[in-house]
Amino acid sequence: MDTVNIGTISENERLLFSQFRRKINAEAARAQVKKLEYNLADIAVGLNALKTACADANALEIGGICVLPCYIRQCSGFLGFNRKCLLIACISYPYGGDTTAIKVKAVKRAIADGADEVEVAVPVSHVRDGNYAYVKREFKKLKKACKNKALRIDAECNMLTENELIKLCTIAAECGVNSVKTQSVSSALGSEAKLISKIKSAVKDRCTIKAEGVATILEMSSAIDAGANVIGSKNATSVARAIISSAETTANI
Repeated sequence: MDTVNIGTISENERLLFSQFRRKINAEAARAQVKKLEYNLADIAVGLNALKTACADANALEIGGICVLPCYIRQCSGFLGFNRKCLLIACISYPYGGDTTAIKVKAVKRAIADGADEVEVAVPVSHVRDGNYAYVKREFKKLKKACKNKALRIDAECNMLTENELIKLCTIAAECGVNSVKTQSVSSALGSEAKLISKIKSAVKDRCTIKAEGVATILEMSSAIDAGANVIGSKNATSVARAIISSAETTANI
């Protein structure tokens, strides 16, 4: 019986396969980069730094850029009409100490200024007092203020007990909150991964989970494996470039 050597391919076929593998790797890398959000909600970050950050975020097509409300209008201009990433306003940061009425006004103003989504810090003091009725009312009012925009909450995990956090996330999911942000992934990766898993179980896929504080690809991978859908990082552009570089290197092997 004649045999066919299926392992033999032409140079043209080899080139086509190499291009196909490179395309697959590039698409996978872009999908990972889209999960990243650049955390620039810091009073030390001024307009010049934000302008550069917006340009980098657009060029890399990362998932989003998070800034203080006072810079939303300027960053909206920096990103342009055909922006490649979301612009997210971080409201009542940190600790959520503003009244609900002030938060509602801030949400409306941020959206009017060009925010695609808002991320509002939870009222930590009321959570710690066990006043979940207040928390629930606030979430509902914030959700209404957002209209067709996504509402996220910053759970301020480092200020709450695990039981308080799980209760808070459960209420958020019930009120239609779109995403819950955890914190300090890099400070205690093992325990944080377990916490993300517990939050995911509590919200039951009714909202996404954002893991904040990631600094490396390894930490990002661990957070995603634990159940995080979105990755917040002050080093988002560096992580994005590392992901893209890794994909290109693999494609050339």
